[in-house]
Amino acid sequence: MKKFNMKNIAISSLIAVSTCFAAIGQANAAPQPDTHHLTQKQKNAIEAKQKAKHNAELKAKAKHKAESKHHSDLKSKQKAKQKKSHHDSKTKHKDSKFEQDRKHG
Repeated sequence: MKKFNMKNIAISSLIAVSTCFAAIGQANAAPQPDTHHLTQKQKNAIEAKQKAKHNAELKAKAKHKAESKHHSDLKSKQKAKQKKSHHDSKTKHKDSKFEQDRKHG
């Protein structure tokens, strides 16, 4: 009997918590403007705001993309420089070995 009551309490608590979260979710949802009864001036203002927000997002994405490209370009240049210096040091080492062999040979 005690197990049955605990099960009921647990189930009731779970339902209460999920209902509470559902109500909070609805309360925090962004309100959708009712554009049916608005004047043309109000509709234009809403449209302008949405367009400005969209343009700002596009500008931010473009800036991020440019920064990312700049960063990757710098990285690739740095990598190429390291590769070249490594190659030059190998070549220098080979040349010095060749000259040593020539002197001793």
